Amino acid sequence: MPQFIVYFAQYHEDFRLAELEALSKLENVAIEYDASTYSLESPFLIVNINSVEEATKLVRRGILVRNIIEYWGHGSTYEELFARVKENPEKWADFKTCSFKFNVEAFGRTLTQKEKVAIINTFKFLAFEGPIRMKNPDAEFIVREEYPVTNNALQAETPAMIWFGRLVGQGSRELIDKFDVKKRRYLGNTTMDAELSLVMANQALARPGTLVYDPFVGTGSFLLTCSHFGACSMGSDIDGRQIRGTAGFRLGVDGISANFEQYGVGDRVLDTAVFDICRNPWRSGPMFDAIVTDPPYGVRAGAKRLGRKDGTNPDISFKIVEGVENYKREDYYPPTIPYEMSDLVSDLLEFAAEKLVVGGRLVYWLPTVADEYDPKDIPEHPALKLVANSEQPFRSWSRRLITMEKIAPLESSHKLSTPEHNPAHKNFPVVGGGAAGFYTAARLLAKTTDVNIDIFEKLPAPHGLVRYGVAPDHPEVKNCMSKFDEVANNARVRYFGNVAIDGHDKPSGLSVNMLRSVYDGVVLSYGASEDRRLNIPGEDGHENNVGVISARRFVAWYNGLPEAQDLEPDLTSHDRVVIIGHGNVALDCARILLTPPHVLEKTDITSNATDKLKQSKIRHVEMVGRRGPLQVSFTTKELREMTKIENVQIVSDVELVNSECESSEGRDYLSQMRPLKRMMDLLRKHAVSPTDPRATQASKTFTLKFLMSPQEVVYDGDMQKLRFQANGLEGSPADARAVAKDATVDIPCAMALRSIGYASTPLDGVPFDAKRRLVPNIAGRVIDNENNVVEGLYVSGWIKRGPVGVIATTMQDAYRTADAIVMDLANNAIGHSASQAKVNQMLAQANIDQNRVSNEGWKRLEQFEFAAGEARGKPREKVTSVQKMLDIIRDK
Repeated sequence: MPQFIVYFAQYHEDFRLAELEALSKLENVAIEYDASTYSLESPFLIVNINSVEEATKLVRRGILVRNIIEYWGHGSTYEELFARVKENPEKWADFKTCSFKFNVEAFGRTLTQKEKVAIINTFKFLAFEGPIRMKNPDAEFIVREEYPVTNNALQAETPAMIWFGRLVGQGSRELIDKFDVKKRRYLGNTTMDAELSLVMANQALARPGTLVYDPFVGTGSFLLTCSHFGACSMGSDIDGRQIRGTAGFRLGVDGISANFEQYGVGDRVLDTAVFDICRNPWRSGPMFDAIVTDPPYGVRAGAKRLGRKDGTNPDISFKIVEGVENYKREDYYPPTIPYEMSDLVSDLLEFAAEKLVVGGRLVYWLPTVADEYDPKDIPEHPALKLVANSEQPFRSWSRRLITMEKIAPLESSHKLSTPEHNPAHKNFPVVGGGAAGFYTAARLLAKTTDVNIDIFEKLPAPHGLVRYGVAPDHPEVKNCMSKFDEVANNARVRYFGNVAIDGHDKPSGLSVNMLRSVYDGVVLSYGASEDRRLNIPGEDGHENNVGVISARRFVAWYNGLPEAQDLEPDLTSHDRVVIIGHGNVALDCARILLTPPHVLEKTDITSNATDKLKQSKIRHVEMVGRRGPLQVSFTTKELREMTKIENVQIVSDVELVNSECESSEGRDYLSQMRPLKRMMDLLRKHAVSPTDPRATQASKTFTLKFLMSPQEVVYDGDMQKLRFQANGLEGSPADARAVAKDATVDIPCAMALRSIGYASTPLDGVPFDAKRRLVPNIAGRVIDNENNVVEGLYVSGWIKRGPVGVIATTMQDAYRTADAIVMDLANNAIGHSASQAKVNQMLAQANIDQNRVSNEGWKRLEQFEFAAGEARGKPREKVTSVQKMLDIIRDK
């Protein structure tokens, strides 16, 4: 196939390939390219296309494409370029006598006119005989010098690459100016900028004969751009004031219809309406070719849905204002309640799965925390496939343009709603009252009207690792507890605290088999309560030395988990602690050990822990991993927090970090791994070498060590040392392997923490993969050793996928499990004989109420903790004894 050079604009670099692929589908032009040659730092890409005509067609409505050039050659020097051009002299013949011009520019540098003329003269070997015509020539030849991107002010003297060819097509970047928001008659505070609105129209494949819908239309930016490209469009919003023009920056211009008139698309904007997308009037079944939207997640304006906090009917307000029924007034805004982001995204995907035609596209914005983003956090739906995921970074957060395509009709097996005529109530227990359990319950409540849920938790207090695992100085992560309270307060939910299931720690008279005998299905979400061991000599301590203790247990100790309160961490026998592992939990431990106690005591860390930390002699924490800096598992957010601790110097092997980042493989890898690149930039900015005076003279240090594997704990009297094997690396950065060397290194320390992963435990009567330490499953449905689905048995959270991810990951994972349950209910695959009476009878026979803590009991305990915390100037003071919890709950 003929080759062409796509010359991109150097803006929104992460969006360019996604738009190019959309243009290919939109224009029905086949393209081929080597994705490994694409770089965010370069605007050039070689693409194979069948013909010049198709190349011209491909880019004609491109927004991030400047132009497309018929490829004649490229090279790192002009000599190399000329050699390639001379390989195809037949191309010259067609243009020997036609009029022509040369267009010479540089990327990464400004060329003088004199330099441009000199460059043009080097192409005299082409021997064109036609006239030079600066306006409308028969042929325009493009020369582009590409200079390397550098981190300093000095520009490179020579180009890294020179590109040459004939211009054959232009993009449509002039539309950015045409649709500039500053030129619009009507403008609101949520108006999307023109460039991205146009890109989204391309991603949506907007074209004549298609119908596009924006369910959060605001001031109508997407209707403008999609209709410009020929699509018919419609929009709706819960806030009619934006549509009517009674709210916004420019009032009195007839709202968004003024913009439709201004741009001549009024005949293609079919209508806009005011309603809550959760209570929409659309007929059932597919009807839209694309849904394009920017949901109001709360970054600029919080999402709302109809409702009143007191639960009364929000549909109609009968209040009379100035003689007019309130709901008929132009400035009327209906009573609303907050619309949580997780629910909004879930509802949006389900709406798209139902309302899109097969092949139709959902294009929407999703905000993410830049330092914590994981591709697994992107929501999924069985009827939709992910087509593109492009990031627009800001500072601490970013937003992602997500493009999904409907791949199949929404069959009954995909529908996430309960059959309309099914009056019998279904009953499900959730084993484990942590985030996974509550999110699974929340999703079941949202997607059904006839499911009752019993949540069983072995401790009196719910919320699992949100309460006992999240760092005390990360209170924002614990905001999800308010969502869990909503679940627990629901009339269809009962909380059974202080009730363990057989095999889940201690027997209590209940087993999984007993639950399965009376419930319609069982959800296991009991997480990972153990940790992986190093299995090295001396790990368990010697005489007065503690040896290596679990980071999981250390975290549980300072967070108040009752079973961990007998831990006696050694913080005084030496000034150093070694942490084995390069994950976020390891960084949490390091931060707690080095943060001044007067800072921590304002959080919900236990007073016992702060008292112990006030006596600590630990001044140096060394975090050791077996591989290199490009293989660490912690996030930029966690590392950044280490840079802000008072009087702590970050130390590392700066030479190793720099060499890994600056190697050709490292640069290529980092160019594709933006979060990791940001992290390495942060590390290189703050870290100093161990011999640097800033390290040797620092009162406190946090040291990141690489390429070391623990071999044994060596004891010498009251002193303990950790002996490490030195490693080298083999393989590419993406799959680098640690290879042992002969050298060893000893590090003396008060204690060592192992942070190499959590591990789940089996439950009696439940299949368990002992190697992977999880319950085997397919999409949350438990399978046996022969890969057969175990009817009515489901898993959610870490017991389902392993101990990875953040709260948002757990939420999405739990939602998928709940969706599987709802699908199975809809297909009558489960839920045939259970009843609430049978459930209650079984629980009574097991004498569960004798020990049970209800939700009311838990809230009584929580109020006690709040009051105790207020007295100490902190959010809460956790009760760390189960017996004391029960005494408070029972008012003893």
